[in-house]
Amino acid sequence: MISGRLMWKVSVVGEPDAGKSSLISRIVFDSEAGSFMGKGLLRKKITIQDQNRMSQAELILQEIDGLPENDKLLAGSSAIIIVVDVTKDVNKKAMEKFIKGANKKALIVIAANKIDRKYEAVTWREDLDPFVKNYNLELFLISTKIPETVNGMIKEIGKLLMGRINGK
Repeated sequence: MISGRLMWKVSVVGEPDAGKSSLISRIVFDSEAGSFMGKGLLRKKITIQDQNRMSQAELILQEIDGLPENDKLLAGSSAIIIVVDVTKDVNKKAMEKFIKGANKKALIVIAANKIDRKYEAVTWREDLDPFVKNYNLELFLISTKIPETVNGMIKEIGKLLMGRINGK
């Protein structure tokens, strides 16, 4: 049984123009505008359905440009979302280096963004599968223009974080 308040820091990282701001805007404001000022920490309360129980948690979202090598930026992160723009090539070496150096305690997921632009895609699921398999990561195909994809990802991240608390 979990008591107290659940609060998870979620760091959203990725290359410029990958859609980090739009993703955070979709999560927090249910808009893809990405026009929030200051890029500070933003909060979002979520409800998690775990088995037959409902739990409430608060996500503290932090946007970080690039794939930082500085652990201080990621300190305290419960989850790290690596946002990848499918309309651009992925720097696989930089991504692998980041994943290897990232906080081992954090849940790391890949959000392949802009799937609504599939005819412009140059990065495919098959390009990201080696990261999923080699590092036991979750992959989500999303578009900030399609709210259901982002909402589904956030619900699943909540379940995965809850599962870590419950030892699953």
